[in-house]
Amino acid sequence: MQQGNEKTDWLYALLLYGLGFLLFWEWLRPLSIISDTGQTEIFILFTAFLFLLSYFQLPFWLSFPIKGVALVYALHAMFFPGPFFEFLWVDYFLSDFSQNVGFLFDGSFDRLSNVFRTFLFFILLWLISYLMQYWLIQTRRIFLFLLVTIVYISVIDTFTTYQADNAIIRIVIIGFVLLGLLQILRIQEQEGVIFSKGRFPVYWLMPLVVVIAFSSIFGYIAPKAEPQWPDPVPFLKKTTGDGDGEGRNGNGISKIGYGEDDSQLGGPFVMDDTPIFTAQIQDRGYWRVETKDVYTGKGWESSVQDRVIFEGSTETLFEDGVELEAFDMKMNMTGNEEFDFIVHPGQVTNIETGAEVQLLENPLTGKVFTQNLGESIVLDNYKLDYESPTFSEKMLREAPVNYPDRLANTYLQLPESLPERVGDLAEEITVEEENPYDKARAIENYFVGNGFVYETMDVAVPGDNDDYVDQFLFETQLGYCDNFSSSMTVLLRSLGIPARWVKGFTEGEFVAAAGDYREYEVTNNNAHSWVEAYFPEVGWVPFEPTRGFTNQADFVSDYSDDEATNSEAPDPAQTEEEQAQQQEQTPEEQASSGSSSVSFEWTVWYTVVLVLILLLLGYVVFKNYKKWLKRLVISRYKKRDDGKVLSEAYFRLLWLLDLHGIKRGENQTLREYAVQVDSKLQTEDMKELTRRYEENYYRGKANSDGWNEMKELWENLIKKMQS
Repeated sequence: MQQGNEKTDWLYALLLYGLGFLLFWEWLRPLSIISDTGQTEIFILFTAFLFLLSYFQLPFWLSFPIKGVALVYALHAMFFPGPFFEFLWVDYFLSDFSQNVGFLFDGSFDRLSNVFRTFLFFILLWLISYLMQYWLIQTRRIFLFLLVTIVYISVIDTFTTYQADNAIIRIVIIGFVLLGLLQILRIQEQEGVIFSKGRFPVYWLMPLVVVIAFSSIFGYIAPKAEPQWPDPVPFLKKTTGDGDGEGRNGNGISKIGYGEDDSQLGGPFVMDDTPIFTAQIQDRGYWRVETKDVYTGKGWESSVQDRVIFEGSTETLFEDGVELEAFDMKMNMTGNEEFDFIVHPGQVTNIETGAEVQLLENPLTGKVFTQNLGESIVLDNYKLDYESPTFSEKMLREAPVNYPDRLANTYLQLPESLPERVGDLAEEITVEEENPYDKARAIENYFVGNGFVYETMDVAVPGDNDDYVDQFLFETQLGYCDNFSSSMTVLLRSLGIPARWVKGFTEGEFVAAAGDYREYEVTNNNAHSWVEAYFPEVGWVPFEPTRGFTNQADFVSDYSDDEATNSEAPDPAQTEEEQAQQQEQTPEEQASSGSSSVSFEWTVWYTVVLVLILLLLGYVVFKNYKKWLKRLVISRYKKRDDGKVLSEAYFRLLWLLDLHGIKRGENQTLREYAVQVDSKLQTEDMKELTRRYEENYYRGKANSDGWNEMKELWENLIKKMQS
């Protein structure tokens, strides 16, 4: 009976923690809509991990460091590129942490970095997971949290673009089941009801679940009356004078998305998950729309507005020496945005529109327009062929610096008003580099640290006497992709390296896979800008300076490395780099490898597997250590026959009883305690064992003889303890 109850206690906890996590999940779902957070899945996984550890009820000395490591790993996954175990990011994290602690104590909350704010948010999730454990397991009360959750979701639904129709249904169902289950548990505890193994909570809980499910379905399908109160949002906006946003050039807040006018950059924006298009593609990468060449000090413009007939392929981005791979893709413009131009992954070789459409191209920006009889036309879908490059870092480092005049005259332009300190900073960043490629990499990596923070709301608009790049580099250091990409482009140009500003979208969100194709959905949230720099004999090479984003281009150390490996090593185990990635390598081989693509890379899945294995091992140890201790104690004393074994074995038995929850009172005699033990274990052995122990101890009988008589009783008591 007791063993059955103990097992169902774990079932109670599993059900309570599972429902509690689902309820708290509703707090995290709107984050991607109401904030600029694009990685809410990390918050969800971290919270689920906390609930899982709480369910296992690990001791504090074990659970605290595990949760701490999980928190640090989550921060690394969100903000720091590179493997977790390289620890190159630790210095920046510690310096950022110490700096922000100072801001915190000074009350300068607006100066806190995104890394530190996220750290505080993870701490908040940690505390809430503890409170959920307290409410669910200790007090058996969750009504207040349920009420606050409903109010929170209602407010979010009313004043933001988040649609909470389904969320309210989920909250009601989960909340009512939780309330009913907790009420049943409270009745059981208050009345002392004991159920046989496996019968609770199924028989009592099923009617509750059926009633809640029926009520929810009926409420969902029943006709609804029209709202009796007017929408309060327009009234509040009118009262507070907060009308529609005036865009980047005004005092309002824009929505993220692709825009035509980039002459005035800066200012805040809010996220917008409106779908734009879906694409079925074989390769993963950014989506290009156009480039711009003239930096005005406030934004970007194009020096050429002419359009010419599209000749079947876009601008040649890469020279003959670059290795290219041909792909095809299908584009479906199923979103709410109407684009009269082609969105593509790069160097396009053919476009199939499936309609009577005339394609025109801006020869400088690379933007391809769609027209019909002189009028702009929006395509619903189209197909195209394109080429994806793999860049050799050896070629890039050995590229000459004699740039063609047409490129130097166009892509080295800088306004005369650009402050001199911008060029000085570029020289300072690249002082130790010897070639343009390494200089470009140094500038790209400069934004990883040095106080720069990805920010979408607290973003300055340059004044009449301010330069957009200079303001970001030396004053605010807060901004989004436009700030980072514009700054890198200007820094490269100040070093004499041709560079241009590129607009488009990031790869989007993976939806499904079909054969060799993968489908991605791109929304307004994916609007993005990045940098391209020109290297003779290579072409235009993309760079990604924006914090939190990763360059999608492929780089290898050298093309010839693959060929040399194929010719010099006939062993199939030493073929080209792509196959070498799938083979096991010793640490020495990894260290000597010239390309990072052949070295072992620690991914998030390896970490997840490792954490799961450690949790499983910890759980097995936690669940079985008492059983192992009993076996160890029995094996230690069973074969002894010396004079001290009687006393030691008896008091070791008392220690095991205390460990298993049968505790001896401070003023309780051994005989009184023996009665308590026999009552718990449903035996008479402890009273007999205690009587014989006292007889041997006080009457002076030989301990070895007494131990031989007591051994069987002692062992039976240990085996009857429930682990």
